[in-house]
Amino acid sequence: MSFAAWLWAVVVALDDRRHRVALDDVDPADGDATVSVIVPARNEAGRLTPALASLEAQTHTRLEVIVVDDESEDDTHAEACRSSSARVGVLRGTPLPAGWVGKSWANHQGARLATGEWLLFTDADVVHASDTIARAVALTEQLGAPGLTLLPLLESGSPAERIVQPAAAVLIRSFVAPGPLVRLRVAPTAIAAGGFILLRRSMYDAVGGHAAIRNRLVDDKALAERVKRHAGPLAIASSGGRVRVRMYRGAREVWRGWRKNTSVGLAEGSPLLAGATALGGIVVSLWPYLAVVRGPRLLGAGAIALQLAARWDVEPVAPTPRFYRLTLPLGCCFLSATSLVSTVDRVRGRVNWRGRSYVTDPRGSRREPRRD
Repeated sequence: MSFAAWLWAVVVALDDRRHRVALDDVDPADGDATVSVIVPARNEAGRLTPALASLEAQTHTRLEVIVVDDESEDDTHAEACRSSSARVGVLRGTPLPAGWVGKSWANHQGARLATGEWLLFTDADVVHASDTIARAVALTEQLGAPGLTLLPLLESGSPAERIVQPAAAVLIRSFVAPGPLVRLRVAPTAIAAGGFILLRRSMYDAVGGHAAIRNRLVDDKALAERVKRHAGPLAIASSGGRVRVRMYRGAREVWRGWRKNTSVGLAEGSPLLAGATALGGIVVSLWPYLAVVRGPRLLGAGAIALQLAARWDVEPVAPTPRFYRLTLPLGCCFLSATSLVSTVDRVRGRVNWRGRSYVTDPRGSRREPRRD
């Protein structure tokens, strides 16, 4: 089973290469369409300024940027105001209502204020090259897709980030949302990178916007699922390094971030299935090395080779020093551990994120927030 799992990962990687599109495939759009960029920000002081500066510098001429301060408890609002301009406006978000997750509520408020024909949802720590939005609009129109999500370059600075972030890229691409299923119209599987989701305003409204996914903790995946059911899958394209993000900084943030993401992302409807999947991930990751020692050695060696190939293929998205290419099993086990703990959180009825404690039912639906 372990050998088959890693063989599948390599097959998916090869199939993705065959279907791969990138921003480099098109010239920038001429800028006739207005794009509204919505940036939800909660406790992002110290990270927000580079992101807003990169949006201010976009070559797409008709652009508005709406920063939504989601009840931040640090200097996020002041930092956003220092970056305000004719392009960049700041909205102080209203208190989180019952039945909503914070990020979706912030995005919803920004979308209500937006005037653009296109809506771009991005994050407060994402940095964009100056031609990113112009090329993204052009590529979406060329593909005739209902929307576009860009794969960012995942930057890392600590050992924990360099071990875990590439492993997350492998697992998501291979098992959570494999490309062949994402592209299959009749399959429910869908995915989006929350740092860059571009939709026509008409499409966003047609699927109910963030109001339709108000209680979903993994909002980007939930939005992609609704778009796929309505009009087909989002186009997935390589940003070619034009979109960069350091999702988490250090082991503590890595643990907290993936503790929120993994269980819900793996099996949102069933904590039991999520826990079983996490345990299976540990076995699938470590079995090849046990097999090399105790047999069957040839099969174990083959599975290790497939692991290395799968890890090597995500290097353009999650680059690390060469040594870390050998640490995929450690990263997979780390993510499995976060998923197990997150499963316990859901069974106990609480998931913590961004200074809020969400009371959930066992299926992961959010009911109300509590302050930590």
